[in-house]
Formats: sequence, structure tokens, C-alpha cells
Amino acid sequence: MTVFKRISPLIPVVFFLLYLVIGLFIYDDYGMSWDEALQRDHGLVSAKYIDTWIDYTDHNFFWQDLYEYPHRYYGVWFSTPMAWLEKGLDLKNFRQYFHLRHLSVFLLFFIGCFFFYRILHRRFKHWAWALLGTLFLILSPRIFAHSFYNPKDIPLLVLYVISTYTLFRFWFNPSVKNSLLHGMACGMLISMRVVGLIMPLMTLFLLFMDMLLNKTFQPAWYKRYFKGLIIYIPSLLFFTVLFWPYLWKAPFHHLRKAFDAMSQYAWEGKLIFNGEWMYGTEVPWNYLPHWISISTPILYLLLAMIGLVALIPPLLENVRRQKGKCLWYKDEERMDWAMPGLFLAPILAVIVKDSVVYDGWRHVFFVYPALIYMAVLGAYKFWGWIGSIEKKWTNWVRYTFITIIIGGIAPVWWFMIKNHPHQNVYFNDFRSGDQFGQYDLDYWGNSYKQGMEALVEIDTRDTIRLAYSSFPATLNYEYLHPEIRRRILLVEKPEEADYYISTYRHWEQGIQQAKERKALYAGERVHEIVINGTRILGVYKLDK
Repeated sequence: MTVFKRISPLIPVVFFLLYLVIGLFIYDDYGMSWDEALQRDHGLVSAKYIDTWIDYTDHNFFWQDLYEYPHRYYGVWFSTPMAWLEKGLDLKNFRQYFHLRHLSVFLLFFIGCFFFYRILHRRFKHWAWALLGTLFLILSPRIFAHSFYNPKDIPLLVLYVISTYTLFRFWFNPSVKNSLLHGMACGMLISMRVVGLIMPLMTLFLLFMDMLLNKTFQPAWYKRYFKGLIIYIPSLLFFTVLFWPYLWKAPFHHLRKAFDAMSQYAWEGKLIFNGEWMYGTEVPWNYLPHWISISTPILYLLLAMIGLVALIPPLLENVRRQKGKCLWYKDEERMDWAMPGLFLAPILAVIVKDSVVYDGWRHVFFVYPALIYMAVLGAYKFWGWIGSIEKKWTNWVRYTFITIIIGGIAPVWWFMIKNHPHQNVYFNDFRSGDQFGQYDLDYWGNSYKQGMEALVEIDTRDTIRLAYSSFPATLNYEYLHPEIRRRILLVEKPEEADYYISTYRHWEQGIQQAKERKALYAGERVHEIVINGTRILGVYKLDK
């Protein structure tokens, strides 16, 4: 036992090192996603604009100016440093550009996991609980896959975690340092995506509730919060503008324009939801809750529900003790109540504003760590309840609970290994069986990479003419290893091709044709990728 106590602090270090090594070995396995090239353009445009202000380089970043660029409303906290790094490393080709970005997205998520671990450790006071939550976050198949290639939603998730960490530091101790750190974190968050405004609003709301119903009712707390806000608000404004070049001219005017543009983004594409085709502007109110419920491991959902219910008894006790004048009494209770707000507020905002969402729920991936926090809270509270039952049952119930946790994690872990690198098409047992034609599957087209790599193994000719169903095929073609790419010739007209490759995206008629094996899908299916009974990619031989 003494030996274990000595080595136990090393367990988190070993855990993170192992995770880092695994990530460095597998990050190149993932294909290109739909928006990655466009995100690179965002960064290049902003890098060019910054150069017009400070004249720091001779690089010619992009041909278009920022205020004429149609996508100028996007935050560039991640894409602009990537543009600088790409030029600084003197990268020369497409594969190198996005090899760097895939690695960087993973490393950023790795940092986010560390900050999430720190949040959990602060709350639960032990590395084991913090590590359990970090493991839950990593063993979330869709998040795991996106953490290697998604340059939009993963940086936002990481910054949301970091700003949550600084929120608690600022809330519990509004010192000059903590006020500046939280202002900077929130500024980075907003400059990544304008939805990050939710964090300053939550900060002000929580501080207001604390001043209205604080745990000690001491006037000194009012002074501390007031002094903290005097530093926090200006630093928030400063860092938001600093990290978002689009705001450098007329910041408040452009921030409002960006908010209006992004909250009602005019996406006119179609999606498939629960077997029905609809436009992104037509999704029902339960679109996000439904997607979260079917693509999050069930164990995490159940534990999060226990964590939510566990908030009620301390609340009632505080209300009784303080005659309704106190909602939380301890710092731990503050964290426990803040997390459901950080999870629910953005989702409710999307529902109330009827904002356009599509591609599953990737737009709100950033709330997911708050859900995992609630799952850890549920496990923690249940473990504490076990200690209150009769001693003769305690060990039996604890072992049973540990078995349930392991039994819930193991299938998720096995799915991620078996279906690597297509963890992004995970569904839990609420939607078991074939989901083809029921939901958007590989909606970003990452699997084109594996499809093309398989095709050159199947057909050994020097030149293979390949037609494709959607744009990401061209990105994945450019991302292929040169020895594979030289043997494939992409063509736009199927009548000129030997094969047709499809991820069945955005084409209602094509889905039906694929089901009935008609038209371009009538020939031999020489290769397919099937995830838990659901086909996400097919390569079909075409008859000349």
C-alpha cells in the first residue's frame, strides 16, 4: 500500500504520456474533412490582413482582401497561427499543409484534456476521479475522431474548457491575475467562434447570483467581485479584438455583424434526420438533443443523469439552512451548478433562436466536457452513497458498480479500435443496426482516403480513372501519399471512369439508387467500409 501511494501520483503522468504517444502514431490515419481547405483560406486571408498593419513578412499569403472575403465573419484564432506556422516551416504542398494541421488539432485537444483534468481534480480532490473523467472524454468516439482533423469545433471545445477553468479561478478568487487570465481565455474563445459570447454572459450571471445569494453574505465579496470585473471586462474586450483581426476596424459594429451572420447562417444544403430529408433551416427543436442522445456512450448519459439528480439534495438543504437565501454553500457546489448551465445554455440558445445546425451536433461539441463532468459527478455521488449503506453490502455494491463502469467503457473502447479511423460514425445502442438512409453518416467525407487507398490495392493498373460523388474526394486525393496519388486519375464524368466512389452525402436520389443498386451503383461493389452494419463508403465498378 505504501508503494502504491508513492507511485500513484505518477499514474496521471503515464496516462497522458501514453495518450500523447498513441495520438502521434495515429494522427496521419485520418482523411481530409469537407471544410479544412476553406479553414486554411480563412487563416491566410487574416495573415495577409495583419501584414498590412504591421508589415512583418514578405510572404504573399492570399489573393483576396479580408473585407472582400465572403467568409470574413469566421473567427481565426486557430487558422491564422497555422498560416504563420505553415510559412515559417516553408511547407510546399497540400499534404504537408494538412499533415501539420491534423497534428496541431490533436496537440490542442491534448492540451484541452489536461485542463479538463485540472478542473476535475479541483472539484473531486483526487487524481483517480479526474482521470476517470478525462478517460470518458477521450473514449468518446465522435469527439476522438474529430480531435485529429476538425479545425473548427475542436479548438472551440478546447477554448471552452480553458475558459471554464479560468472561470472557476476568477469566480473563487477574482484577483488581478485571475481576472486577466479569464478575460484572455474568453477573448480567445470568442475570436474562435462568436458563440463564445456565452461564456462572458455565464460569468456575469454566476457572479450576479453569488452577489445576490452568496455563501457568506460578507460585504468584502462585493468589493472583490467589483474590482475583478473592472479588470475582467476591459481585458475581455481587448483580447477579443486582438485575436480577431476582422474586429480591428469598428470592433463593435463588426462583432454585431458577425453575430447576426453566424447565428442565422444561410446554409441551404439538405440533411437526413431520423429517416427524413430536410433543409438545415427546417430541423426540429429536438435535433441537437436527439443527436446527443444517440451518439454519446449510454454509460455517460446515465451517470450524467445521476449527477443532475444529485444536485437537488444539497440545494434543498442550503435553501432550508439559509431560509431560501442561498443556492450553494461550498465552492464544489458552485462548480456543480455552473456545469449544467455551461452545457444547457448554448443548446437552449440554438433552440430559442432557431439557429441553423447540420452535420449532426458538431457545432455544439464544445458543451460535451460539461456533460462528462456531470457524469463524473454522478459516479462520485453514487460512490459516496455506497459508503452509507450497511457494511455487509458495501463491498459487493462497489464491485458491482466498478464492473458496470468497466462494462460500459469496454465496448466503446473496442468499437474505437475495431473501426479506426472511422470513430466519427459511432451510434450507441439507442440506434443499433443499419443507419444507412436514417442519418448523415460520414458527412465530411474523411473515408474517401481509405477508399482510394484500398482501390489501388484491388486494381493494380498504373492508372485508375475514378469518379466521385462529393467534393471531399478531391481533398482526400490531394492528401494521399504521392505513390498512391500518381496511380489515380480523378474525373468528373462517370462515363469516363473505371470506378465510382461515394460516401452517400447530400443526394436523396443517390441514397435510393444505392439501396436499389441502380445507375452508378449498379456495378460490382469492389470495396466498402461498414461500421457496425452501416455502410459509409462504397467503390463501384462502372461498365463502359
